[in-house]
Amino acid sequence: NVGLHGRDPNYTVRPGDLLNYAATYANNSTVSMQSVTMTVKLVGDMFDARSLSTNGFFNSLTNTITWSAANTPELANLSPGQSGTVRFTIPARDNFPIRLLSDKNFTLKVDASIQSPTVPPGTTAEKTISVASAENKVAGKLAVSAEAYWRDAASGILNQGPYPPRVNQPTQYTLHWKLVNYSTDISSIAVSAFLQSGARFTGVVKSNIDSAPEHNPDSGLITWNINSLPATKGVISQPAETVFQIEVVPAVNQIGKYVPLLSETKAEAADNFTGELLLSSSPPLDTGLQHDRTVAGIGDRTVKQ
Repeated sequence: NVGLHGRDPNYTVRPGDLLNYAATYANNSTVSMQSVTMTVKLVGDMFDARSLSTNGFFNSLTNTITWSAANTPELANLSPGQSGTVRFTIPARDNFPIRLLSDKNFTLKVDASIQSPTVPPGTTAEKTISVASAENKVAGKLAVSAEAYWRDAASGILNQGPYPPRVNQPTQYTLHWKLVNYSTDISSIAVSAFLQSGARFTGVVKSNIDSAPEHNPDSGLITWNINSLPATKGVISQPAETVFQIEVVPAVNQIGKYVPLLSETKAEAADNFTGELLLSSSPPLDTGLQHDRTVAGIGDRTVKQ
């Protein structure tokens, strides 16, 4: 008999997880098994075979690990009732190997088998074989990014006001949220952040999907709710993106400083393949405008009137 123990079959693997497997074997027959060979085949594109750790022999052409008397002496002669364990450790890849729209819903499967040319008396088989397998789903990945611009011709939105920002004078900025969804279909997506420094939501918004952000004037919370996004959105196609305009009037105590525009952006979604909650975040934004290359070199800190 052979048994395979790794992560619980209900465990959802995350990219980069380190996976520890143990394949146990036992001779449940009444005769000694000679020249026993144990093999484990790794099935799934998310295994990082480059970082495999094992005392078995690994064939990277077939993705198979083999244990025999050459590396596990007890397999030379397995007495009745004798048992043992072979182990290996392998990480899941950090990144998804996505090339096509169909590259989705990744799994990691391990197929184990043990065999011996010895057969119990009265058996007509040529050899004795036992098999086992274990399979786990790989969770998807959601990535949100937040960017701020003063000159934003690409968006088709014209921002008014001086830059660098001036005390007591309003300047408008366009804020971009982009969502990239990797390997699973997702639903119930929510993106949110709070306006800072008394920023005003102008109501000018654009979106490349059928959903746009909404503003709560009492709390300053901006939310973007999306029913669903397909796997690979933003990987081999354009990301889901929305743009909204805000207006900020710097105060006198912000002279020589960057003015905060938006708090940390947070995103969450339900993974339809694994049932897991996917989370992502993007750093806060201020008038330093690190993404707006058109303002480089003209000064970015608040100045006097």
